[in-house]
Order: sequence, then C-alpha cells, then structure tokens
Amino acid sequence: MTRRFSALLVLLLLAVGFVVWYRAQGSGDHTPIVRPNLVVITGGSSPYWQSIGNGARAAAKDLNVTVDVRMPKQDEDVDAQWQLLLGIDPEKIDGAAISPLDADLQTRAINELAGDTLVVTIDSDAPLSNRLSYVGASNVAAGRQCANLVREAVPGGGKIVVLLANLTKSNTLERKEGFEETLTQISPGQIEPVPNIEVVEYLVDEGDNARCEQQLRNLLAAHGDLVCLVGMNAYHGPILLKVLRDEGRLGKMKLVTFDTVDETLAGIEAGEIYATVAQDPYEYGYEAVRLLSSYCRRWDQRNLPPPGVKSTMTINTNAVRKDNIDEFRRNFSGRAEDNTDGSKSSSAKKQAETQQSQALQPMDRLRTIASAYPPRL
Repeated sequence: MTRRFSALLVLLLLAVGFVVWYRAQGSGDHTPIVRPNLVVITGGSSPYWQSIGNGARAAAKDLNVTVDVRMPKQDEDVDAQWQLLLGIDPEKIDGAAISPLDADLQTRAINELAGDTLVVTIDSDAPLSNRLSYVGASNVAAGRQCANLVREAVPGGGKIVVLLANLTKSNTLERKEGFEETLTQISPGQIEPVPNIEVVEYLVDEGDNARCEQQLRNLLAAHGDLVCLVGMNAYHGPILLKVLRDEGRLGKMKLVTFDTVDETLAGIEAGEIYATVAQDPYEYGYEAVRLLSSYCRRWDQRNLPPPGVKSTMTINTNAVRKDNIDEFRRNFSGRAEDNTDGSKSSSAKKQAETQQSQALQPMDRLRTIASAYPPRL
C-alpha cells in the first residue's frame, strides 16, 4: 500500500509539474500589452517613405497604438539608418518595424534587437535575421511584372538600360532577379516570338540623384539606339523624365518605372511613361503596425511564428498604364495623404475595426495568409 501510494504521489507531482511547465511555455514571461509602443524605421524621407509613415500612423490611431516613425533624411543612407537602428532602446518599446538598407550588414543588429523585443521587416527584408515576419511585396514577382511590361512596351526588342538604387537591399536584388529571369523567358502556350532584348547596362546610383542623372546622361551620349529605360526605384521616374526632357529625347524611347510619385503618374497620363509597377507603401506601414500590435496583445509562444521560420505578408503590386490610371487614382486616392487627425478615411476605418478585432484573436489568421518556409540550416 505504501509503495502504491508513493507511486501515485509521484505521478501526481509529475502531472502538476507538466501543467505548470506547459502554461509557462504558452505564456512565457510576458503579459498582453494594452497599448503597444512601437518604432518604425524607414529607408529615407522621400514621398514613398512618407507614405509608409502615414500608413503606420493611421494604424496607430485606429488600433490604439503609440508609434514613433524615424526616417533618415536622405534615401538609401545606410550610415544614417544605422544610427537610428542603434538608437533604439528595447526596454522602452514593445516592437519595431525596420526596412533594412543593407540586410547582410544589419542582420546582426536586427538579431540583437529581436532578442529583446518583437521585430518585423517592412518593404525590404533581412531574410537571414531573426525577425518574426516580413511585410511588403514579393519583389521577385514585381521584377517579373516589370519585365513583362518592358516586353509589352518594345515588342520588337532592342537595347535597354536598367537603373538600380543599390545592390545591397534584398528587395532590389530580388527585383533584378525576377526581371532577368523573365525578360527573355518563353511563357507556356506563347505564340508570339520572344523579343530580342539586350540589357546594355545596369546603372547603380546608391540613391544619389545627382549621380543617377550624370550616369544617365553619359549613357545616353554613348548609346543613340536605346529603345527603353527602366527605373527600379521610386525616384527614378522623375529623373528619367527630367534627363530625357533636357536631352530632347523624351518620347523617343519607352520608359518603365516603379511606384507612383506624382511626377511618374503625370508622365503616364501624358504618354511619356509607358507603365509603372505600383506598390502600396501606405498599406505596408499600416499592416506592419497592425501585425506588431496583434503580436503584442497576444504575446505568448503559441501565437508567434515558430523559431527559425520565415513568414511573409505579401501585398500585391499593380501595373499602371495610361488606360487604367484613372481607375488607379480612384482606388488609391487619399491612401498616401497625411490626414490631419492621422486616421484613415471612414471606409478604411471600418476595415480597420475589423482588423483590430481579428488582431486580438489567436494567430490562425496570420498563418492562413502567411507563406511559411523551411527552417534555416
């Protein structure tokens, strides 16, 4: 009897210990945060990045979150972004969204920050870091879309030039990858011949507008037979228009660009730009804050992405041409404007209220819309 009682006592103690351990694994040392305090670090302060900031601030208003948007004064300024990244005090925030300008260089710093707080990447990824999620476009897909637009624009083929901000950001590298693999690829069931397109050069300007202009002028002087110029970053559209207008060659070759700054959209309306690949930076900012907010308010191990797994919240890009620019303006009017009260329009606020209620649920919704990849080795 004594042995049986001892055995039962041991089993009971083990059961109690398991329950305590299980609950500890589920909840960690953290409790849900009522009003998360978040930081968003962009890659610059141009209209594109301002739109991300506006989306982040709108989400903060709609979801009862405090957000501090920090921007380098100049686009693509890695050193300035480093200072902003190193200036984060993880003890004073609950989460951070970062758009890394140099993923390889900044991965270690992101990992150190992720050891103390919740981190997601936005617009551009650091895929080898310990961030929880990436919010943005599939840049490989965007590069493919850009290549198809070039094929539309110059069905007879010819020589083209591609402008790139840098070769350090993952989004730029992925756009280039998708562009190259699609430019001369034969699609299933394709009847028309693939245009003979030759990329004369990839011009890398490191986000320096003056350098970009000078490189472009030099190239135009050396090549009088170009049929298309491609700008893979938001600021390239206005520069292409300016330089070609100065050189008297506007309208003499096709232009394909990225993003929707005012000058680019005006160029499409005037027939000076064939098409642009439109991202939704406002939605990037909004969704990054919404996602971090949901993590903070349901912070336990069972509701976060499993360690070592990369997850992506993909927001589609759109091809904007002259024939659909009016529709694009109607659909996206006001998305990038800085509303005086920091909130979305009434229709968007209704959507936000739904998102807020969903954000407080377990992360099944995230797992449904996220693309999960195998753990890193």
